[in-house]
Amino acid sequence: MSQKTGHLWLLGLSGSGKSTLGPRLAKNLRLPWKDTDLEIVREAAKSIPEIFQTEGEEKFRHRESLVLEKIASGPAAVVSCGAGLVLREANRARLASTGIRIYLKSDPATLAGRLHASSDRPLLSGDSREAALAQQLAQRADFYEESEIQIDVSRLGPEEAIAAIRNQLPAPWSR
Repeated sequence: MSQKTGHLWLLGLSGSGKSTLGPRLAKNLRLPWKDTDLEIVREAAKSIPEIFQTEGEEKFRHRESLVLEKIASGPAAVVSCGAGLVLREANRARLASTGIRIYLKSDPATLAGRLHASSDRPLLSGDSREAALAQQLAQRADFYEESEIQIDVSRLGPEEAIAAIRNQLPAPWSR
């Protein structure tokens, strides 16, 4: 098997399946899996809602950029990225220069349904999740759509989504 180079960056809104698909895709490709949000929580020794509450969104975004730099400079991995990681231009440039970006697309209504029981997303609290997701999509869609691979995961189960990703991966990942 050839040496794999670069990262596979999983991008998309909350609920698009990044954290579900990431470990499965990594196992499928025999690569390590990383999750930027889990790395932030580990390094901060606080939950993401706690970071937002005590430090604010800007400090969280700074932590997110530092974690991205660390992961990007490490060995090739499948990386589940926080939904807002694309908001900073430097982060988008780093993603583009260190691997393949994979946008897991879905509509806000589907995502809101998937997140109905979730309480750990500070930017999506309350009853208006679908409206908040629609607003985030309007703000971030252009950044997500810069991705080399775009998969509509709205009606795909995890195995179908992984197969769709694998079908679009270039060598050396597709082997």
